[in-house]
Amino acid sequence: MNELNLTQAVEKFALTTCHLTDEELERQWDWRAYREGVRYAMFRTYEELRTLAAQLMAERSSKGAPISTAHHALGQYHGAYRDLQAILMGVDEGLLNKPPGPDEWPLRIILGHIMAAEREFFARIWHAVQHYRSQDLPEDEDPVPVEMTDEEVADFVGSHEEFERTMNRLSITGIMSFYDSLHKRVLRELTDIKGFELEAESLWWEGTPFTVEFRLHRLDAHLRQHTVQIEKTLEALVGPPSEARRLLRLIYAALADVDSMIIGDWGHGKNERNELAGKINVRADEVHAIFKH
Repeated sequence: MNELNLTQAVEKFALTTCHLTDEELERQWDWRAYREGVRYAMFRTYEELRTLAAQLMAERSSKGAPISTAHHALGQYHGAYRDLQAILMGVDEGLLNKPPGPDEWPLRIILGHIMAAEREFFARIWHAVQHYRSQDLPEDEDPVPVEMTDEEVADFVGSHEEFERTMNRLSITGIMSFYDSLHKRVLRELTDIKGFELEAESLWWEGTPFTVEFRLHRLDAHLRQHTVQIEKTLEALVGPPSEARRLLRLIYAALADVDSMIIGDWGHGKNERNELAGKINVRADEVHAIFKH
């Protein structure tokens, strides 16, 4: 079996548990003195991720790369992304095009809107920083913001027409895989923003300049806004989330905490993360075996 990284191990565990009923969470699974069933397998996974996040934070504070304001903002955005992943884990593909009510968006449209907006946020953040860096101005003079053209956006993230064609043909799994590529690119390419560069300004549809710092936090806030919309959509279509799904959101929040500790220092805690991935992988197999027959 190929070795799983931490994200892959958590995803495997999530796919193993996301459809469990409250009654199935009572099935026997023991860990040391704890005899609380499969439910505790989920809490144990949560606890281990939280523990690792705390350890990596302490280690990075003492000997790792400093965590910048941009790193922290990207970590907040990443937390929103992990929450969306947890909510959509194992969701029936048949729900993708089903609106929850008259004149309401189905999941495909909501996800397309989320990603289309993030492509634009990403492009304009990057463009504003590059424009700021390219100016050779006196210290007391700020560069004048320049709006990114549609052609420049297309060169940076691809054409909107091709994006729409892609979104219209993919399944939920395919959409989230496509989103994952965009999300990773955002994290990688914006990590080097310096503190003073957060004041760089960009122009867009608002008609007035907004800073890079504002747009970084819009990545998080806009995603949270439409994650709430997705929650409401799923509840209207299939009812409230089960206990297992609620627990998975905690697990993915804990995974996001770990991930946030490596933004801008991508090799930080690699051995510890791989070790925990192995434990969670084994646990997923144990839970799967419980329900195999």
